[in-house]
Amino acid sequence: MAEQAPNHADIRLFQQALPRDLQERLTAAIIAVGDEKPGGHSSYSTTFWFPNEQTPSNVVEEAIVAFRDMVQPPENCIGAEWWLGRLRYGKKLSMHFDRDLTLSRKQGINVFPSLGSVYYLNDYPSAPTVLTDQVPDEDGKTKIPAEPGMTTAVAAHANNYVVFPGNRLHGVIPDTSKAHAGLEAGEPVADKRLTLLVNFWHCRPSAPICRDYDGSVYQALTDRAYQAAA
Repeated sequence: MAEQAPNHADIRLFQQALPRDLQERLTAAIIAVGDEKPGGHSSYSTTFWFPNEQTPSNVVEEAIVAFRDMVQPPENCIGAEWWLGRLRYGKKLSMHFDRDLTLSRKQGINVFPSLGSVYYLNDYPSAPTVLTDQVPDEDGKTKIPAEPGMTTAVAAHANNYVVFPGNRLHGVIPDTSKAHAGLEAGEPVADKRLTLLVNFWHCRPSAPICRDYDGSVYQALTDRAYQAAA
């Protein structure tokens, strides 16, 4: 594993982040999940909570423990929020600030994670993660500065992991002039950009968007075939 700063000191890129066994088990499990949408909702609007003191119950949580050891979040971080990213070729993820979505929508209160991060499961050169130096004003929407002074594009390469301040404006802007290298032919999600998104928090994001993971959805993640050997 090697750590690099793409072109800005507070953005960290870990290459070959996970050991091969864990990388392969995690990738296979997420491929097995396929297009499942928890409760019919987008995977980007359904997240799961993994507190620091809890023992991993699935292969995603195993990976989060490895990420946490790697990143060393601030001491006040109490856990991680995670969800799956599955974007088709040419699709974007609009520039946005991660936040406690339930709290923001219901009460207009904006709370942001301590750290945001993206783990890439496959190579997808047509869809980099774009990060700017813009942060939210007190209203949670206005960008400071109004125009970015710095923009970083992090290419999606399998087993790379990028970490950035949790209040940073970011998104996915596709470049359809570039082809993408999908997974093996015949895989049900071979045409998708696969990521595991992890935010490290000093407080737990609110339900119902952020929920406990109980194995009732994404059941492949708990399949014994993808768990660590005893």
